[in-house]
Amino acid sequence: MESLFLSLLSALLFSTNETKLTLEITNIRHTKGTLRVGVFKEGSTFGSTYTKPDFGQMVPVGGKKEERTVMSLPPGRYALALYHDTNDNWKLDKNFVGYPKEPFGFSNNYRPIFTGPKFEDCAFEVKDNGSSVLKIKLLN
Repeated sequence: MESLFLSLLSALLFSTNETKLTLEITNIRHTKGTLRVGVFKEGSTFGSTYTKPDFGQMVPVGGKKEERTVMSLPPGRYALALYHDTNDNWKLDKNFVGYPKEPFGFSNNYRPIFTGPKFEDCAFEVKDNGSSVLKIKLLN
């Protein structure tokens, strides 16, 4: 009885209920810099200029044409935005009209035309106790 109680207590205290999300990022054309990944929860201010992601990760580019990384996320709906910071200045460089000069991408491979995406354009689901793969092609 005591060992059952300890097992249940341990499961409650130490279970994280997180899911592994594997990101497969392709179309990397520059051999230097860092991929800066931001994941936004549903209901966040995804798409606004100065929003901060709920989860983030930095992936050094090692001269490959594609990178693979794994993140742990609780179940829920999310949207993802990333950019390749080719000069490692910690910002997405833009041209005079505000279009990115550095490669970028979104979940669902959303391609912006005149404005940035809304949450629903990039939304994806992370299910409980499983693993997911998200493929993102950088736009250059």
